[in-house]
Amino acid sequence: MERRLLNLFEGNSELFITTSLTGEVDERGKRVAKTLTVHEPVTLQLWKNHLSGTQRIGIKPEKGNVVKWGCIDIDPQNYKGFSEKKIVDIIREHKLPLVPARSKSGGLHLFIFLKDWTPIKDILKVLHEWNNTFFQSLEVFPMNKCLNMPYFNMDQTTEFAYNDNNIPVLIGKFLELAAQKTIAIQDLLKLKIKEYEPESNWKQYPPCCQKLISEPWAGNHRNDLLFNMGVLEMKKADGNLSKKEITQILLERNKQIFSDPLPEKEVISTVANSVSKKNYALKCNTPLCDKEKCKFRNLGIGSQVPDLIDEFEEIEFIRSTKSIEYTFKFQNEKIIISPEDMKDEKSFRVKLLRYGIYWMTLPRPKSGTSPFEMLISTLVKKAVENEKMKFEDTLGEEKYNFLKKFFESHIEEDDFEKLQDNYVILDSKSNICYFKKITFEKFLGNNKTFKSAAEALNLLNCVRLDYHEGVKNVWSVQMPTFVDHKQITTNNKQSNKTVSEMDDEFHTGKFRTK
Repeated sequence: MERRLLNLFEGNSELFITTSLTGEVDERGKRVAKTLTVHEPVTLQLWKNHLSGTQRIGIKPEKGNVVKWGCIDIDPQNYKGFSEKKIVDIIREHKLPLVPARSKSGGLHLFIFLKDWTPIKDILKVLHEWNNTFFQSLEVFPMNKCLNMPYFNMDQTTEFAYNDNNIPVLIGKFLELAAQKTIAIQDLLKLKIKEYEPESNWKQYPPCCQKLISEPWAGNHRNDLLFNMGVLEMKKADGNLSKKEITQILLERNKQIFSDPLPEKEVISTVANSVSKKNYALKCNTPLCDKEKCKFRNLGIGSQVPDLIDEFEEIEFIRSTKSIEYTFKFQNEKIIISPEDMKDEKSFRVKLLRYGIYWMTLPRPKSGTSPFEMLISTLVKKAVENEKMKFEDTLGEEKYNFLKKFFESHIEEDDFEKLQDNYVILDSKSNICYFKKITFEKFLGNNKTFKSAAEALNLLNCVRLDYHEGVKNVWSVQMPTFVDHKQITTNNKQSNKTVSEMDDEFHTGKFRTK
């Protein structure tokens, strides 16, 4: 049992958290806990302690920049009135490969398990999409944090999983469910989910209203939140609701969205009266506010853009040493634009004309951010880096050669004892390299190829680890595609030179890329 759990929740094996409940409960009904991070290996004995109830553990899913599992952490607005049924029903109805398990605080952990080690960005892309569509959670793992494991104190646990019929299951059945739903990332990316729209035009609702409808609110700011629900209804009706009509709607919404509804008198005399005024507008900065999403919703604080943004596909950026370019597919054309093409709508229009596309100028509002500016802002935020062109096509040749030489001159395979000795250690099983920052800093020396070691680490998309193989402050990176590590390790075995000697050769000009 412990072995299967150790393998299932494989991640950062060099640290874990241990959590103990204080016995206190916060205003939402969430059980308060104290957490301690322990920099020790995750072992079978730890899992035995967890299952027996002697030590609760939490594990970090990241292993460098890859994972084998993730989680959407459902943290209810009101723990006292929370029911998992609605969420389990969504998972079943939409055939999502998620295994829901009750958390220590009474919420839900929606686990996903992957067949192979998967880049973090790929799994997060899927989980964030599902979360935004169905759950509206604030935490999606991996997020550089440990997550508490299920089935603490196995024989008396309240942290059990549910099957698709919303029935709690024992740990053996949980492992069966996990095995059944384990999925390859290729299949996950191809998975099509049905449209989810609890109410008509749901996708264009302000995020705060979506959250209120999804789960009753038990916190403060009830007046402002109910007011926003009223504004939503006015927007849906193009402002054509009488005071009597909006009052009746708000009285019903008041019962629906709050676990402790406002007094009817307050709804009628205060909220409904305010909404019925013609200059109504959404109130931002509530605890449920998400401006970045809201301004791209037809019924939110923005306009025009939502319909347009969906027409832009495959949005990517290509970073060079001197600039950056953005690419996307629009009207079946692959467009490449520079920052200069995005500075204003006229420049953008001219660029698209060169691809044979006529761009209709977006109408500007009397005040506030223009739809075009919001469109460009969204394109930039949605853009993901083109991994294929990351190094070979865009990395300046000088920097490319420098990094190539760094790996060629420092790499050793699987000999982690040499991490402290200024080597880059390649894990042959995962194809991930590990090294200390000082190793690169020493190699960089006074060379001006990079402004700093941090610039190179960022360019390589390195990930900092607290501990690896007993060594502090280690950086990890997937073996760069431009490095032939098999040839390197062969050459290194034939060489008797130390790393310091090779560094000296490089800086004296004897070490050159052929």
